Amino acid sequence: MTAAGPGQEPTRTSRAGTGRAIALGAGALALALVALVALVAVPRSGGAVSRGASPIPSGSATASSAGAAAASADCTTAPAALGASSGVCTAPSASTAPSAAPIASTAPIASSPVSPSPTATLDTADPPAPTSARGFKVRATVVPLAFPLPSTAAYRYGDAWRAPRDGIARRYNQIRGIAPDGSYLRAHDGIDLLVKNGTPVLAPFSGTVVDPARRWKPWDPGRYGKVVVIESDEPTSPGYLVVLAHLSKASAAIGDHVERGQLVGRTGQTGNAVGTKPHLHLELRAPFLIRYGYAGVIRRLDVFDAEPSIRAADPRGG
Repeated sequence: MTAAGPGQEPTRTSRAGTGRAIALGAGALALALVALVALVAVPRSGGAVSRGASPIPSGSATASSAGAAAASADCTTAPAALGASSGVCTAPSASTAPSAAPIASTAPIASSPVSPSPTATLDTADPPAPTSARGFKVRATVVPLAFPLPSTAAYRYGDAWRAPRDGIARRYNQIRGIAPDGSYLRAHDGIDLLVKNGTPVLAPFSGTVVDPARRWKPWDPGRYGKVVVIESDEPTSPGYLVVLAHLSKASAAIGDHVERGQLVGRTGQTGNAVGTKPHLHLELRAPFLIRYGYAGVIRRLDVFDAEPSIRAADPRGG
């Protein structure tokens, strides 16, 4: 080995440095090639494999790793989970991840609560019902009340007031004339709402459940069937009574105090409603007697046409 002059490395040292430089250059070239290959292999937008990329053999450890990565990327989620800038699927964060689907339950579903009529709340601004028979309009008087069926019930109007009816006209029943033999021709005392059996019946106003047999004699259960009769204590209709007839079930007993919109029974076909279209028969009766004259016969009754009041309370607008 020749001795180095001033400022010179020995010859062996120069050759080592040259070898190291060549190695570094080769390493840089190798890294550049690896980066280029990796860039070409990156999937394009939408998750498709780039042309020229080698498919991953199924069942290999690499395939399992790729599957896990795809699951974390969640490329099957809705577009809202996609990366806004790159368009590449991104895993939704904990705050934006969709909630898990509810597990189907085999437990019985509870019955839906009764939906009262929108008129179930008393409006004291409503004009009060008449307090005497003077000037009473039997076909146009509106008594403030709530509709007797839930707002979700399917119903339609049936027979109206004074429609022909068979049978004896009691002293408290409306008539439509006199037969040749002098007997009274009985008429319908209320309004029928055609509705399926078992429909909830709601209290049209707040008041006390009373015994009809003590008010109207002789009371005929075979005609009315199971009933709930409520005497109003609301300030807009004190003393007025509502008769809810042909029920399959009464949920309020005589002497009970009920609130407007409260469940008091279920519709049915009891009494002489057997064989007819299922309906709720409703009557309104005043706390005073009203003078009627038919075919020269003068009678005083507490019953009047309930239809104007029911239509005024009808959630469908009458």
